[in-house]
Amino acid sequence: MRKIFLDTSFILAYINSNDDLHENALKLEEAENILSQNVYINNNVLNEVLTLTGRKMNIDAAEEIYYSLVDSFEILNEYTILNYTAKTFDIFKKIVGDNSKKTKLSFTDSSIILTMKESNITELVSFNQQFKNFNKISLIGLDYL
Repeated sequence: MRKIFLDTSFILAYINSNDDLHENALKLEEAENILSQNVYINNNVLNEVLTLTGRKMNIDAAEEIYYSLVDSFEILNEYTILNYTAKTFDIFKKIVGDNSKKTKLSFTDSSIILTMKESNITELVSFNQQFKNFNKISLIGLDYL
C-alpha cells in the first residue's frame, strides 16, 4: 500500500458537495483509489478541515467529519517532531521569502511538508498547485483540476 498525505483542499472538496472542486475530488478518488491506501493527515490539517467545515456547513457536519477522519486516517502528531515549530517556520520563511504576495502556501502547508519529510511520506493529494514546486513531493491532484 502507498503512504499518502491528504491536504485540506482535497478533504474539503471531497466531503462538501457544494465545493467547486467536489466533482474533481470524486473523480480523483475513483481513479487513484486514494482512500484505500495508508492515508495520513496531521493535527494542523484536522484543525483546518474542522474549522472550515464548521463555517461552511455547520457544527454537526464538523463533528461528523471529525469522527470520520479519526476513524479512517492516521493522524500524525507533528508536535512530537523535535523543534517542530522552528523547523516549520524555517520552511515557511523559504516558501514565502520575498514572494509573500505571490504564494498561497500557508504555515499549515509548511507543517505538511515537514510532517511528510519526517514521516517518509512522498505522495500528497492536494488541489494546491504551489506544492508542485517541491521536488521531493509527488503531487497527486492537479490532473483533476
